[in-house]
Amino acid sequence: MAITSLDGCIAGMKPPEDIVKIGSTMKAAGVHHSLLYSSGRPAAAVAPSPGLGGAALTTYAGQIPWTNPVSGNSYLARLAASSTGPGVLFLLDRLWHNSGITVTTTTGQTVNSVAWPARDSAGATNGDNVLVGIEVSTVTGNASPVTNTTITYTNQSGTASRTGTMASFPATAVAGTFVPFQLNAGDTGIRSVQTLTLGTSYVSGTIHLVAYRIISQLSIPTANLGAAVDAVTGGFPRLYNDSVPFLLWLPTSTTAVNVYGQLIVTQG
Repeated sequence: MAITSLDGCIAGMKPPEDIVKIGSTMKAAGVHHSLLYSSGRPAAAVAPSPGLGGAALTTYAGQIPWTNPVSGNSYLARLAASSTGPGVLFLLDRLWHNSGITVTTTTGQTVNSVAWPARDSAGATNGDNVLVGIEVSTVTGNASPVTNTTITYTNQSGTASRTGTMASFPATAVAGTFVPFQLNAGDTGIRSVQTLTLGTSYVSGTIHLVAYRIISQLSIPTANLGAAVDAVTGGFPRLYNDSVPFLLWLPTSTTAVNVYGQLIVTQG
């Protein structure tokens, strides 16, 4: 059964998950930063290691804790946070990630990702509203930005040989740097990834591809002043069984920030 009323939303609310993430230095203003590797609560994750084909995720150490409902569905009831600097906080569901990318290879590297779990925006494996980005776990050695990184992928409708582009991957990207790919015009999601082409050597470091779905975002324009979205203002998005929630931060400067928040899910 779906929750169809505010009373049902209130009745199904679970205890809040408290979040404390101790920030590290960001790469640059406007460059996303994954908080998965930041210490705090939940504890910092270790870098993925499943190989190029990657792993479909139903749990991952370092994620925001998750419990499936006994029956019914799960929805976002409230996301609240403050930080020691301004920026935008994203709540994401991590569907898949990989490892084994050779950062000095400039020709296509075969990925052929395993199937996503059934957690796209429709609760299926088709990739509706699923995006892919590069996440850094060890600082890269490229002295200049790289502007020719691409992926080939199959879109949400099953059309293959689509090209995802990246306007710029930053020089010496620090651990946590996260850069999304732009989709081919007209596409709304990614069903699978076939190849990754860096185009220019990243010289050194460790990077991963990550497939994810955006659940919510929260603008925090002023340091140390909280902000929140709830079931009404956040659009009441559904979170599917075995979700792997984690946080992404869009900074306004390179200064390290601490993020303090709460995630409340309602189930029924």
